[in-house]
Amino acid sequence: MILTIGFTIFSFFRPFPLEETEWEFLANLRSLTEEGGFYSAREPFPFLILVFWKKISGLNYIPAFLSLAGFFYSLFLHLFLLLLRREAWGRNHYLLTFLSAFLPFSYGFPTAYFPETVALVFILLVFLTFRLEKLTDLLVFPALTLLAFFSSFTMFYLGFSFFVVFSGIRGARKQAQRTSVFYKKRNVPFIFLTSYLVFFFLSLFLISYFDFFGPSSLRYLFGEWLMESKLVFLPVLILGVGHILLKTEKELNTYTASIVAVILIAVSIFFIYRDLTKTEKEPWEVRSSGITKAYGQAALLKSDPIYLPKEFAYALYFSTHTKSFYHKTKEESPKSFLYVTGIWPQDVLLIQKTLLGKRGGRLAGLVPLGEDSILIQKSLSDRLKAYPALDFIGKKVYEVWEELPGITLYQMYLQKQQNYFGYPSFF
Repeated sequence: MILTIGFTIFSFFRPFPLEETEWEFLANLRSLTEEGGFYSAREPFPFLILVFWKKISGLNYIPAFLSLAGFFYSLFLHLFLLLLRREAWGRNHYLLTFLSAFLPFSYGFPTAYFPETVALVFILLVFLTFRLEKLTDLLVFPALTLLAFFSSFTMFYLGFSFFVVFSGIRGARKQAQRTSVFYKKRNVPFIFLTSYLVFFFLSLFLISYFDFFGPSSLRYLFGEWLMESKLVFLPVLILGVGHILLKTEKELNTYTASIVAVILIAVSIFFIYRDLTKTEKEPWEVRSSGITKAYGQAALLKSDPIYLPKEFAYALYFSTHTKSFYHKTKEESPKSFLYVTGIWPQDVLLIQKTLLGKRGGRLAGLVPLGEDSILIQKSLSDRLKAYPALDFIGKKVYEVWEELPGITLYQMYLQKQQNYFGYPSFF
């Protein structure tokens, strides 16, 4: 709990949100709280915990999210060290978890990968409780497995595979050491491990064949695994190496070592803030206020569909409660507005001059946002095709339309899962 509180306070003072997924989680939290449905395709279970925590704590959206993400991250780190050391912990074991939590390359994992963090907690609980010696173990193991599965499909797919491989190899070795005079026993753990590996590779083939995650499904899946592993590897490495050193080197259990650990934590936090001050992120507030202003001037109507990049759509909904599309739909209305970047003020003036001539005035279907982006209506973009001087703008608009992602089988699966949990999908 001390680490949870410390990580939450630390998160309050750093810039947040910074990542697309952080905006997405906040948008879903607001959507679930105020409208009772999901704004994007995400596993419902972690967000139901988040909504429950917000209600009982009475916190606002950002404090509720940061505190719960910090709690699960703290729980993950403690459970992993507990997996390594079941005996009583010393003072420096706890400081080791603090040091692993505040690392420059991994501190953003619990907020950028909140469902994955929840899944990791349940997977570690599976590792810690897997005995199958009592009748209750037959209930605990499948319950924790299901909770991990409903928390994050990709993390469960990776983490549970590690569990099966680790448990299968360990069980196969123990079974091989047992000898029988009368008959040769079957190595059941080895058979189970082999069967699971066949299932694992077969499922990878099916995911690729049916484009479960969209085009290049395997590339997407392995890319997610690589990114998640990179962020988790360093804290896990610190805990593993630290556990070995504390066990073998007695001088590392002294008060002097504790002071050094506290200094290392402070230095790590300093470097995190130094790097964050140099980080430049998209100023969605400026563009969101531009859309709000366009509504006030009737340049945009509430009935006009808007297509935005995912991060912008999540930020816009969380900030202004304005819904927009971030994927392709079956029918694109001529009144649809599309967000296009790389269109500068001089390009806007060229469009207005070409279509309006000398009479000037405001051009319907064109909403400038910021310095290099606009919202352009589909009917207006179709009109631009008749003017050769505006071909370069028409090509940019066409490319953006084509690059809009479609709904994948994975998102359809999550949509059904959300409906089973009793929450509609608004995407």
